[in-house]
Amino acid sequence: MITGYKVENMNGEKILILYLNYRDEFGMDFKGHHKYSNMKQKIEKFIKDNKIRFDGEKIALSVGGVILAVLLISGTSTSKEELNLTYVSDHIIPEAMVEVIPPSDTAEDSIEESTENKIESDTSTDHINPENVTNNSTQNHHDQNSNASNDSSNQGTSNSGTKEEVEKPSVTEQQVTVYRSNGTVITLSLEEYLIGVVGAEMPASFPMEALKAQAVVARTYALKKIESGGKLTDTVSTQSYKDNNELKKLWGSSFDTYYQKIKTAVTATKGLSIYYQGKYIDAVYHSTSNGKTQDAAYVWGNRVPYLKSVDSSWDKEATSYLREVSKDFTNVLNLLGVNINDDISFEILSRDYSGRVEKVRVGDQTFSGVEFRNLLGLRSADFDLSLENGNLIITTRGYGHGVGMSQYGASGMAKAGYTYQQILKHYYTGVSIY
Repeated sequence: MITGYKVENMNGEKILILYLNYRDEFGMDFKGHHKYSNMKQKIEKFIKDNKIRFDGEKIALSVGGVILAVLLISGTSTSKEELNLTYVSDHIIPEAMVEVIPPSDTAEDSIEESTENKIESDTSTDHINPENVTNNSTQNHHDQNSNASNDSSNQGTSNSGTKEEVEKPSVTEQQVTVYRSNGTVITLSLEEYLIGVVGAEMPASFPMEALKAQAVVARTYALKKIESGGKLTDTVSTQSYKDNNELKKLWGSSFDTYYQKIKTAVTATKGLSIYYQGKYIDAVYHSTSNGKTQDAAYVWGNRVPYLKSVDSSWDKEATSYLREVSKDFTNVLNLLGVNINDDISFEILSRDYSGRVEKVRVGDQTFSGVEFRNLLGLRSADFDLSLENGNLIITTRGYGHGVGMSQYGASGMAKAGYTYQQILKHYYTGVSIY
């Protein structure tokens, strides 16, 4: 059930990340248990059995590159005999999954992914239960647009003249409530909130059409969350948000320029969300693909008609595309739970259609690519392995789970002249925007 753990720093706060195996009895533990007491008991037992001690107050649960829930610990130490765990919200699993790339006040080429301002099982912030990514084919409240194709010939022309994007419903200034990590609760307009979200989720240096795409994705996420009765926070437990003071610290002297740029992106897309057959989609996204996005079924085991694999060759030009890391051989075996043996070999057994690893063998144990990625905190499930001087050399391509919109891909498409509507319809198959 719980396959490993790691303590991460996020904005100066220590958070214990527990890695869970979806393919075991995970689904059964949650189904029908509103307060999820069984899960709490397993977490408490794992912490005690492994004598985990840390001075933070939060525990994040991760499955397949997804942060499913964040729990609070009453008291100041996990060394207490009895832990008192409470979920941040009544919904253990938020309604959407995202992986963010850190904002930057410099040009795209200088953007480097940091693990200090976000959580992911590979230091990402996506969070969803695959059973909650819904197939909305049973209800059709609005006309469904034609299928978004991988064929670039279908994306070279604008869709802005279609009925769905001209006849959009009237928009009122909706108010949203955000439960901040400092304990305060704020209420502000949806559009003002989205400025803070886009500023936190995507570098302001990205092209305008990419920022517009991010704004529509963020709006879709927020509205679906509200519709389902969930609460918005300013952390990775839902969707990141920064207020103006935080954005000023982030952007420095570029604040006025970047604020106006993001405000323009949000205002230009005001009222627009992404739908599949009349319902908000689960607006999932990630930093960088390996050249193809991933089908949701390969990550969460649940097929979703609008989360199919598409070409994303623009990512190969991104600075975040390729990384090489060296990990101590003994430490790797400990993280994987494999008995230490100098003769142990690492072998990639199979890859899926997108090039991501399906199965990897370590000694006499076999792991899925997603499990291996999570346990070692890798950037991607597309990796190569080699042993060198007592270290495991890992080369990764892409950054994130690979499902839905690629943020660097969106940037590349925008630079190539695509509109935000074309970007969104490329990464989310068969959706409508209105």
